[in-house]
Amino acid sequence: MISQDFVYDDTAQAHYREDGYHIFDNCLTSQGVDTCRSNIERIVASLHADSIPEEIICVHQRGERWLWDLAVQPQILDMIERTIGPDILLWSIHILAKRPGAGIDVPWHQDAPYWNVSGNMPGAVWLAIDDVDEGNGSMSVLPGWHTKGTLPRRDSRANNAFNEEIEPGALPENIDDIKVTYRLKGGQMATHHTMIPHSSTTNRSERWRRVIVLRYIAADAQIGEKTYVCPITREPFDREAFLVRGRDLNDQGRRQTPF
Repeated sequence: MISQDFVYDDTAQAHYREDGYHIFDNCLTSQGVDTCRSNIERIVASLHADSIPEEIICVHQRGERWLWDLAVQPQILDMIERTIGPDILLWSIHILAKRPGAGIDVPWHQDAPYWNVSGNMPGAVWLAIDDVDEGNGSMSVLPGWHTKGTLPRRDSRANNAFNEEIEPGALPENIDDIKVTYRLKGGQMATHHTMIPHSSTTNRSERWRRVIVLRYIAADAQIGEKTYVCPITREPFDREAFLVRGRDLNDQGRRQTPF
């Protein structure tokens, strides 16, 4: 699934450490893109047209093996290992699917304070399955702002389905001048630091914006409890972190696969 041209070298790592994100020219092969796209289309087709969630969360725990196979690709795990070490948990996989002319505006936020996990996390792996740009709800980041620490937050549920955001006063006044908006072809990948402020917009185009986000953490992490609802079966299930490389630190009894 991964292109032979994909490489996480010293230059990429230096850019990630300095600016808090990095965009890769190549990641998925054309066959890998087709596999991901056809599986997402199958899942979406199984859902009621009026209730398709923008986030399809952790369905690798509900039988979607293709997502698992993607997340444990050696080239991706090699990249994660360079950031957090050899003992790695996979704790979530998100399919983000913004339909044409739909989707929410996700306000500026930081990942690490938002998720109920604690420990050494690498940047999120953000795989574009469609071409993404400003028109169909791409993501924007603030380069270098991953070094600012935890920014003050406020509740945003009154105006947005996303339940919290960074206080606007904590963001730069010239935010539109300094932000970087992802413009990726299907099959490209970006990674962003868990502390970098980022946001995305509504899909205002007639195109889909489908992205797969892979999240990992060091194996000695504490993973808080979280319950999701499978969009296919509508049954609740508990989030589980799996040991995808290295040792089960602190003997937490981590399974190595959901299959």
